[in-house]
Amino acid sequence: MSDPALRLTRILERARDHAQRVLVLGIGNEMLGDDAVGVLIARDLAALNDERFTSVPVEIGVENAGHLVRRHRPHVLLIFDAVAATTRKPWLFVPTSRLDTWCHSTHSVPLGLLIRTWQLDAPRMRPYFVGVRPLLVALGAPLSPKVQAAREEIVALVHSAAAR
Repeated sequence: MSDPALRLTRILERARDHAQRVLVLGIGNEMLGDDAVGVLIARDLAALNDERFTSVPVEIGVENAGHLVRRHRPHVLLIFDAVAATTRKPWLFVPTSRLDTWCHSTHSVPLGLLIRTWQLDAPRMRPYFVGVRPLLVALGAPLSPKVQAAREEIVALVHSAAAR
């Protein structure tokens, strides 16, 4: 499925229709412009938090999120982060199997390894990595307009799929 908006909607609708738990982790550094997008998405989505949906901005400490997976035992794990991509699309799904090689991680432990480790605690968990293409990563910069638009689109899609 090449349309990330449709894919995200279907993932969330399936989780909702089957009463599955969803955990959202937002990665990023709020001091570095577009790198903050994952954190801001997770913060926006925290308004939806309830017994089946939990959104947590983990910022640059994604390595410390294992306790969240153990506590919530999600069926769906959505990770949002800025990711350098060659696509023209403002955001995309990156196969979690490619995170160790495709993404150049700034984290101390590769995300792919973290996800595989977390799946030991939540074996039914389906992990998804959603990357937003950053345009400006600079100290003190605000989100660029295109990244802000991608953020708003993602948040609106999640709100819509969760509210039905």
